[in-house]
Amino acid sequence: MIRRLRRGLAAFGLAACVAAGAVSASRAQDGAPQGALRFGVIEAAGQHAALEALGAGWEQITFAWDALQPDGVGGLDTSAIDPAALEAARAAGREVVGLIARTPAWASASGEPDAVPDGLALPVRDPRNRWAAFVRALVRRYAPLGVHTWVIYDEPDVRPGEGEVRFAGDVTAYAQMVHVAAQAARSVDPQAEIHLAALNWWVDMAAGREPYLARLLRAWRANPALDAPEASFDAVRLRVRDSTASVADVLGAARAILDTARLPDMPLVLEVSARVTVEDGGAGRVPLFGITPQMQADFVVQAAALALAAGVERFAYGPLADPDDQPGAGLMAQDGTRRPAFAAYQRAIALFAPAERAALYAHDGAALVELNQAARDIYVMWARGDRPVEFVITAGQVNERALREDASGRRTFVRSQPYDFPAAYFVEAPPVSRDQNGFVTVAGAPVLMIFEPPGDWYRVVYTVIDGQRRRLR
Repeated sequence: MIRRLRRGLAAFGLAACVAAGAVSASRAQDGAPQGALRFGVIEAAGQHAALEALGAGWEQITFAWDALQPDGVGGLDTSAIDPAALEAARAAGREVVGLIARTPAWASASGEPDAVPDGLALPVRDPRNRWAAFVRALVRRYAPLGVHTWVIYDEPDVRPGEGEVRFAGDVTAYAQMVHVAAQAARSVDPQAEIHLAALNWWVDMAAGREPYLARLLRAWRANPALDAPEASFDAVRLRVRDSTASVADVLGAARAILDTARLPDMPLVLEVSARVTVEDGGAGRVPLFGITPQMQADFVVQAAALALAAGVERFAYGPLADPDDQPGAGLMAQDGTRRPAFAAYQRAIALFAPAERAALYAHDGAALVELNQAARDIYVMWARGDRPVEFVITAGQVNERALREDASGRRTFVRSQPYDFPAAYFVEAPPVSRDQNGFVTVAGAPVLMIFEPPGDWYRVVYTVIDGQRRRLR
C-alpha cells in the first residue's frame, strides 16, 4: 500500500520553528496518506469486533513459515492462518499486513526458528533457495485475498543476551533475505511491498553499537549482488516501547541515517506499545518502570501525534489484547476488558486521521504537536518535565470559542480571555508523573485544543513554567 500511495506523495519539507529556544519543529507532512489507513494494530488475535470499534485502517498478522510449511517444500498448510481474520478485514475494508517469521527446522542447518535459511545465495528461481520458494508460494496464495504488504522477520538487531533473538543472521544475511523476498514476491504479485523488520533500536544504544539500520544500509551498498535498497524494500519499520521522549528521538535518528544513505523519501512505519505494570493502586512489587493504565493512554496519544509530526506514513499499537507472556501490554486485557488506552487510541484515530499537515514544536519543558486539517486545527500539548505548564494560545478576539479535551476524553468549551494580542486561551497541562523508582517514561498527560473551523489567525503559543514565559510557536 505504501508504494501505491507514495506515487502521489509530495516531498517532505521542514516546518519552520518560530519559538525562541525551541528544540525542534519537525519535518512536516504534506500529501501523506489520509484517513484511518495511517493507523493500525499489531496482532489483533481474532478480536474482530474490537478492531471494528477501534477504527483502525490496517492490522498485522503473523505468517509463521514453520507453521505454514512444517514438513518441507511444497504446498502451504493454510489452516495456520485463520481465514475468518482475512474475511473480517476484507469486509471491514481493513488492509492486512503479513509479518513473515520463524524458519522451519528443515530449512536450515541449525534447525532453529531464528536461523538463516539454507540456499539463500542461490538464484531466486533455484528450488534449493528455500526462502525464495516459500515466499513465492505464500504471496501467490494470499495476494488474491488482499495481502500485498510483507514484513521480513522481526527485530534482527537483537543479539544473544539482549532479549529474544528472532533472526540470528548478521546484516549481510538479512540484506540477502530482504533482497530475495522482494524478487520472489514481486515475481507473482506486482503490487507486493516489502518492509524491513521492525527494529528494537534500544539494544544498539544499550550496547554502544552503531544503529542496525546504518550498518545494514552500508553492507547493502557494499554488496554488488544486491539491488539498490530503494528497489528492494518499501519502508523501514521502527519500534518504541513505553517512552514518550524516545518516539521523536528514534524517528529523528532513523531519518538522519536514511538521509545520509541517500534515501530521504523512504517511508517510516512506527510500532509502539506501553505495558501497564501498576494497576489497582500500585500495590505489591515495585516494577522497574511503573506505567499506570492512564499513562498507557497518554502515551498512545502522544506517540500518534509525534509520529504524524515526523512524517511517519503508518503508525500502529500492538498488541491489541494481552499475550500470555506480557500481561498489561495490550489495549485490552485477555478477558476483553478495554483499558483507557483503547478509548484513547480510538479518539486519536478519529481526530488525527484527517490531518493534512503536522509539525512538532518543543523545548525542554513542553511539547506541542499541531495538526492542520481542512475543517479544523488540533493542538496536542503536554509537559515534558516535573513542572506544570500553562499554554497561552493567542486568539484574534476576546470570547472566541474552542473545544478542550483532556487525557480522559472529557470535552469542554473554553473561551479566549483578554491578553496582549488581543486575546488568548489559557490551558493547563499537568507535570510528568515519575514512577515509584523515580523514572520518567511517559510525559505529562496531554491536553487537546480543537479549533473549528481553523480560521486565518496565526496563533502564537507561549509556555509559562514557574512564572517564566517562553515562546514555543
